[in-house]
Amino acid sequence: MRFDSNNWVLRFFAWFTKYKHKICRGGDQSLFITKDLFKNTKGFNEDYMVFEDNEYISRLYQKTNFKILPYHVKTSARKYREMGVLKLQYHFGVIHLKNYLGQGPEELYDYYLRKITV
Repeated sequence: MRFDSNNWVLRFFAWFTKYKHKICRGGDQSLFITKDLFKNTKGFNEDYMVFEDNEYISRLYQKTNFKILPYHVKTSARKYREMGVLKLQYHFGVIHLKNYLGQGPEELYDYYLRKITV
């Protein structure tokens, strides 16, 4: 993944998307899977208004192996420009931590609404 920005922090975080570790997956990276795999893994959990891609990818890790393609997807850094790179990345990190500690989709969405959509 690459951002439409030359900010060094965003370039740093984008650099990690070439690794298969679960923490490096999610948000705006693109995911190519077969229709059968999507059906067999029950697709996206619609209870999640945010973090749905990470939740789904966590389930994929349990079912199958995948490959990271050697191409880049460009994504917008608009929200980072509006909110500030470190501040927004901090809030995304908190959402990951809240999920790791067992908070559900409602709590993640509530945090997102309070902290990111201001």
